[in-house]
Amino acid sequence: MLNVKMKVLFVASEVNPILKVGGIADVIGSLTKEIRRAGHDARIALPFYQVLEKEKLVSLKKISSFEVRIDRKKEAVEIFQTFLPDADKRTGVPIYLIKNNYYLSDKGVYLDIQKFSSLARFLFFSKVVTEMFKMIDWIPDIVHCHDWHAGIVPLLLRIKNGDIDKAAESRLPVLPAGKQADKIKTFFTIHNLLIQGCWNYSRVLDFLELKGNETPSLLEKSPGPYGNNFNVVQQAILNSDLISVVSPTYAREIKTKTYYARGLKEVIQKRKEDIYGIVNGIDTELFKPETDKFIRKNYSVNSLDLKVINKIGLQEETGLAKDPEVPLLAMISRLDVQKGIDLVCQAVNQIVGLGGQIIFLGKGERKYETMLEDIAGKHPGQVVACIKFDSKLAQRIYAGADIFLMPSRFEPCGLSQLIAMRYGTIPIVRKTGGLSDTVEKFGFKNKVRGTGFVFEKYSLSEFMKSVERAVSIYYQKNVWQRLQKNAMKKDFSWKKSAQKYLDLYKKLLKK
Repeated sequence: MLNVKMKVLFVASEVNPILKVGGIADVIGSLTKEIRRAGHDARIALPFYQVLEKEKLVSLKKISSFEVRIDRKKEAVEIFQTFLPDADKRTGVPIYLIKNNYYLSDKGVYLDIQKFSSLARFLFFSKVVTEMFKMIDWIPDIVHCHDWHAGIVPLLLRIKNGDIDKAAESRLPVLPAGKQADKIKTFFTIHNLLIQGCWNYSRVLDFLELKGNETPSLLEKSPGPYGNNFNVVQQAILNSDLISVVSPTYAREIKTKTYYARGLKEVIQKRKEDIYGIVNGIDTELFKPETDKFIRKNYSVNSLDLKVINKIGLQEETGLAKDPEVPLLAMISRLDVQKGIDLVCQAVNQIVGLGGQIIFLGKGERKYETMLEDIAGKHPGQVVACIKFDSKLAQRIYAGADIFLMPSRFEPCGLSQLIAMRYGTIPIVRKTGGLSDTVEKFGFKNKVRGTGFVFEKYSLSEFMKSVERAVSIYYQKNVWQRLQKNAMKKDFSWKKSAQKYLDLYKKLLKK
């Protein structure tokens, strides 16, 4: 088994470049390509959202149609196949798009999490995945599930398999092992524990047509602050063969600290030996200042003097005062409390007082959107708030800014700091999760060391100490350029991380 090509199905809610809302899309789009480049058969399962019908999808064709029982009725399902667009034919990753007019293909991508329809969409999607293998004439060795959207897949596959040993110990009834699923291993990646897929226990069981005694894990009600609700991530942790999170530090944090575990510390402790941390990578061809077609002037680690042309262009585009010498700080983020936006809002007056400019890009909680718009209105020419998602503008910001702000309360991995360093834009981060694993603290004795500025305590005073130091070093041009070169030379490609996933896949298949 281990000397032949492995077959891995990635189950996720989005994939870049055909559909991107958040960071999961970048992971799926890049990691699957690397797995295929390594000679293995990686494929993707994705809902066929209504928005995708407007996209020009590569070689789209219908390959199957069937019915799936859910919520005491049958639903018609169609499976379409397309491919990730890629010039390298070896990495044209197949994508199975699952279409259903009621649960999957109506409205947007993510629905209101306060309504059951949001959870029902992905419960249904996951059930279809577990029943589609004979319809597509392809059975994976491993199903790699990503976040709560696919978290019920390991439970459903375990029920199909019949968990004989544990069921015998608990004197529970056992379902006969399914011929299609009995060799499939499950791998679950936690990207963020903030949302866990929780709803009324009885309603979820009824929707999935389960009795609640099919496996021992179903007897464990949701822990912590979630009351007796059904918790999808809890079930994923208990039923997956192996589990990963997106950085080694975040893995340690969720195993040892209640705050980071978000109510699941006891559940995580039960599986702690099976939880691994692997830092995400980035698409180094997409995020490449030498060839980036969305920035004003291409540059490299050997032509950093050209970076300022992008700064001037960004100032002109966004209405900031045109000044090549002023330190330009940026924050590209979802606007919520996790990302430290409250800290940055408190710091704006002090940053402007230091002579800095700030540009914000992102959407999120309305109160923060309004706050940023008000702040920008009070500092014309010095602060700009772009309340939207705009990937092309984001790349121009990475290329044009000098300093990148990412003072997260917690951060499983983070991609923005990796992209910023790729463009020679120096990050200021809090020492947590993946930020701790990827940003080396600046210092110099004989030579410049590090790739950014790091603080520990989540407070305005500690954050501002790092900002003040960064701004003072910015004016020491030789030191600053050495720091930029350190950052740009770091290897954040997916190749290294993909190999760690492959090692875990092999470990899994040995079990």
